[in-house]
Amino acid sequence: MNNKVIKSGIWYTICNFLVKGLTFITMPIFTRIMTSSDIGNFSNITSWFNILAIITTFEIYSSVSIARFDYKDKLNEYISSSLILGTLITFMFYIIVLIFNSFFINLFNMDLKTINIIFIYLLFYPSIQMFMIKNQINYNYKNTIVLTMINAICSTLFSVLFALFFSNKLYGRIIGYFIPLTIVAFMVYVYIIFKGKKISIQYWKYALKISFPLIWHLLAGYILSSSDRIMITKLISPEANALYSVSYTLSMAVSILWTSMNNSWSPWAYDQMDKKNFHNLREKSKPYTLFFLIIVFIFMLFTPELLLIMGGRNYIQAKYVMPPVMVGYIFQFIYSLYVNIEFYHKKQKNIAIGTIIAAVINVILNLIFIPMFGYIAAAYTTLFGYFILLLIHFLFVKKMKCTNWYDTNFFVKVSILAICSVIVFNIFYMYSIIRYILIIIVIVLLSILTLKNRKLLCQCVKEKSYKKLYETVCRFFKENK
Repeated sequence: MNNKVIKSGIWYTICNFLVKGLTFITMPIFTRIMTSSDIGNFSNITSWFNILAIITTFEIYSSVSIARFDYKDKLNEYISSSLILGTLITFMFYIIVLIFNSFFINLFNMDLKTINIIFIYLLFYPSIQMFMIKNQINYNYKNTIVLTMINAICSTLFSVLFALFFSNKLYGRIIGYFIPLTIVAFMVYVYIIFKGKKISIQYWKYALKISFPLIWHLLAGYILSSSDRIMITKLISPEANALYSVSYTLSMAVSILWTSMNNSWSPWAYDQMDKKNFHNLREKSKPYTLFFLIIVFIFMLFTPELLLIMGGRNYIQAKYVMPPVMVGYIFQFIYSLYVNIEFYHKKQKNIAIGTIIAAVINVILNLIFIPMFGYIAAAYTTLFGYFILLLIHFLFVKKMKCTNWYDTNFFVKVSILAICSVIVFNIFYMYSIIRYILIIIVIVLLSILTLKNRKLLCQCVKEKSYKKLYETVCRFFKENK
């Protein structure tokens, strides 16, 4: 792996953890100044926003990753043209919602003012995604990091201020969160249009051909990951959703890590596929996966303490949500490697079919088990959904005769270990003394490892040699497999 891939991956991870750190810092504030009902309702609003972001934009921006191969010298024109197409599609959906507003107010469980705020942001939202994808492709991580930090700081700061000073805390948080994002997105929108200055029906047809099948994949994927929060609100209460959401927000730190790593891994993986370097892809995926697995396990060790900090004692009961949710991220991590193969071969229909099947199964299981066992059941139904999704994508890739691009036996072992960890960590949460002993052991081992390799680590940092740092980690995994 060349240096720029590792370098961008490290900086994406640092940036995204700083962004998520803002969420962790402010979550204890929100849980103390807002009612649990308001917390649950805001979670419902953001869940609906993410669903609408998929439906009303047709995910046009997702085509940029593939368009770079077919429109290498005209990528700015392609992005500009596609952005305008996305705006037209969103505007048509907005008109429909306004005409039938009473139906959608009841469906979304939010008032018309909130719906208007969300749709105004959606008109410009794709510009942010396209700008970031273009910079990720070219490994221009600095531009992406600056924009990400501006968005995060502004939306977080104004959310807290408006929630503090508005009499309606929920509405204050909504205004403070969405308005700064809309302003930044509008500025980026103008920049992209000025840079590309192009409208082409040919580009529109290409974008729709690539993106439209992905709508169903992404929508089903989001339903798989977030329908639980909407259904908990509907089937139990906003207060139950608040418990689940705080725990889920905590777990999103691992999701951020995965996203950051994938932002660097995917462009590199596509290049390796294009060059037929399958052995390189196969070997590098192992330490890549093990690193993520270890981070997930370490994070799970500290879950009760993190929940105590995030929400206080009232939210610590949600600790049992964490093991299945976190293991679900491990399955997401593995299946995304197979999805990259399908995406490279432009098999978007296969991707969509797999995700829809998993999402339908998840919704059915939620309807059955949430009323029976409460909000914790949603974590296990989601875990099962991701396991089904991994299995389906593996079978699709097997049909394409591309499973040898990765080590299947290795991923089977990782999956079995991940499933067993759900039981193990639930026991750790019941008997804290065992968990504390394990935490001490982990800290001691990490300290010994760091001291043992301190000269090499210092040299890597001093020389800014990300490649050497990566090779050191790979050698450690190989020697201690």
